[in-house]
Amino acid sequence: MKYIAQIEHQGLQWVNVTRQTAKELEELARRFHFSSADLAESAPAFQRPKTVRRPGYYFMVLHFPVFDRETKRINFTEIDFYLSANYLVTVHDGALQSLQSFFAACAGEETKRELYFTGTAAHILFELLDAMLEAVFPILLHVNEDISAVDKKLFARSAERHSAEEILRLKTNVVTFRRAMQGHRTVLERLVMYGDSSLNLYSYQSYINTLREAVGEIWHMLDSQKESINALHETNESILSSRMNEVMKTLTIISVITFPLTLLATLFSIRANSTPFVDNRFGFWIILWLIVLLAALMLLAFKKKKWL
Repeated sequence: MKYIAQIEHQGLQWVNVTRQTAKELEELARRFHFSSADLAESAPAFQRPKTVRRPGYYFMVLHFPVFDRETKRINFTEIDFYLSANYLVTVHDGALQSLQSFFAACAGEETKRELYFTGTAAHILFELLDAMLEAVFPILLHVNEDISAVDKKLFARSAERHSAEEILRLKTNVVTFRRAMQGHRTVLERLVMYGDSSLNLYSYQSYINTLREAVGEIWHMLDSQKESINALHETNESILSSRMNEVMKTLTIISVITFPLTLLATLFSIRANSTPFVDNRFGFWIILWLIVLLAALMLLAFKKKKWL
């Protein structure tokens, strides 16, 4: 399988690398003479989001969320960008479908290349980032749907354990989502700050503003989701605590009722000359009815005190 693919059009080049092994990174070093430190960071494992200016190119690291449909968990993947005026190189593990789809569209459609491969390679980068950020919103909406579903069934007794597991899964997903998105604004701002005239970033100010708005909207939704899932977690904890108190209350009442009845039965079991009803032919039934009567009186007393 070919893990290095490229598109060339109108003097611009996009190289897409979908495997981060030594073979592919050595090929990039041979073709583009990238810094060995940057290439080392393109290999697993994850690096922090950042923008670094190097002689002849810019090195960027970004994370994007990836939803696993089988486990219903959100993970994140790292995309490394090498950008100059004439080329864009993307290095990743191939897990981000939005990037793969965008590359395939540019490779397969002349109209896409005519539209995106103009000006400098920064134009390709901004169009790609816009497409990848757009793909984030369906994941956000899916998380919102999960939060709403948990909210609806939170008060069903049969769903106590399931709700707790769902809430923990959602909390983990939101935390992972926030980790993936927290560096986007800084990376973009530093690219704008470090970018020289060769990238012609001033011509793409509208793209930059659009990306800023998208990142801000995503972060705002993540903040809202964080507050919602924390509220659900606290509510679920309160419900579980309340129900546990009800169980303990019931068990305590049973214990309070059972103890004097057991004591009464024990006293009558002592065979002494003065023990009443023991030698009576109806003694067993008398003692049984005494126990039942005492239990009924205690239940009435608890009812009157509104303990039941």
